[in-house]
Amino acid sequence: MSKLKTGFLQVIVKLSKALFSFILITPAVWGDVHLSQSEDFTQEGAGEYCRSLGSGWHLMSIEEIYHLPKTTPFNPEHSYWSSDQTAADNAEIGTGSQGDGGITPMLGYSFYPKERNITLSPGWKRISAACTDAIKPKRIRDYRITPEGISDPYSGITWLPLDATDKRSKYTYDDAKEMCGNLTLYGRSWRLPTTDELYGIVDYSFTRPTIDMKYFGVMMQRYYWTSDSLNDKEAYVVGFKLGGIATAPKKESVHVRCVSEEIQ
Repeated sequence: MSKLKTGFLQVIVKLSKALFSFILITPAVWGDVHLSQSEDFTQEGAGEYCRSLGSGWHLMSIEEIYHLPKTTPFNPEHSYWSSDQTAADNAEIGTGSQGDGGITPMLGYSFYPKERNITLSPGWKRISAACTDAIKPKRIRDYRITPEGISDPYSGITWLPLDATDKRSKYTYDDAKEMCGNLTLYGRSWRLPTTDELYGIVDYSFTRPTIDMKYFGVMMQRYYWTSDSLNDKEAYVVGFKLGGIATAPKKESVHVRCVSEEIQ
């Protein structure tokens, strides 16, 4: 369903309960998604635009945007603001150092659907808005530490303990796949995680690294390989410094965290 309003083509996508099967919402209320047609918005302006759509409308979180169906009619050449922000590494030039009158600028999370990347940009950048009137979902995490790794009952996988291999080691994409495939720890078969699996343990309530270290340890604040390829020369990586998704040349050396299927 689409309609013309205030100069923008509204693309309405109905959210289904199956879409957010990994999210518990109380009460269970499902809403609509609106994607702006133009790239006219700063992050603050995107939030104002969403609120102008009516009561309850707001800018989507980056996790909500990422988990929309791949059939969602994004403009593949646009990027879309989320409501999420994080502090940049350095104070702004000319404001002094952090802790001494310096101002630490905020960066906003955005989604680039053409390559399904999650990137960080200064809030003044003008891109599109992704809005919803659904109640903001609350992610329920139920990790369990076992002698064989970190179990995630929802996804049905176990993560390799951080100290089982040298966490500082880096591998090319092919070597990473081979390294995980050759592991026989605890009588299990191991593999590289998919992008959804690896991004699934990113937790934006933590920063640098964006993960719950109580369960996953002090992971490197760098990118980690996934099993998913963009093309013959590039594969997807997930970063645990700020929780982004990008692609890297398969010949580049990147960190690895292997997974194993849950044993029934």
